[in-house]
Amino acid sequence: MQTLLLVAVVLITLAVIVQAGVLAAMFLMSRKVVTKADELITDSKKLMAPLESVTGNLKSLSNDLAETGKMARAQVQQVQEMVGETRDTVRGQLYEVREKVIDTVDEARDVMMRPIRHYSAIAVGIAVGLRTFFSGRKETKPTDAAA
Repeated sequence: MQTLLLVAVVLITLAVIVQAGVLAAMFLMSRKVVTKADELITDSKKLMAPLESVTGNLKSLSNDLAETGKMARAQVQQVQEMVGETRDTVRGQLYEVREKVIDTVDEARDVMMRPIRHYSAIAVGIAVGLRTFFSGRKETKPTDAAA
């Protein structure tokens, strides 16, 4: 039984020594991790100021772009309204010009045709007069149907 007790004590001693080694290794690894974490925190603190500056610049750029987009939209709408008004004005003026041209053509036709009609009527009158003058008077014979 004494051997069994001796083996148990040796095993417990070895287990304690192994635990102490594992704890020491964990302590050393945790120191390395803490050192690396401190370095990362220091580096991230160095990067924070430029990142904040970039973030601020991007925010102002975004606001400026949004404002520019609103202004561009307003100007496009204004241009569309101007184009619509111009189109309506041009249509109205074209209609007026067309009406004036038609009226002018009708008036010119009347003005030009009036003397032609007069001369034509005079020519027809002269022709009928000459035909009547040269053909003489025809005597009408009573028809046999009346007899």
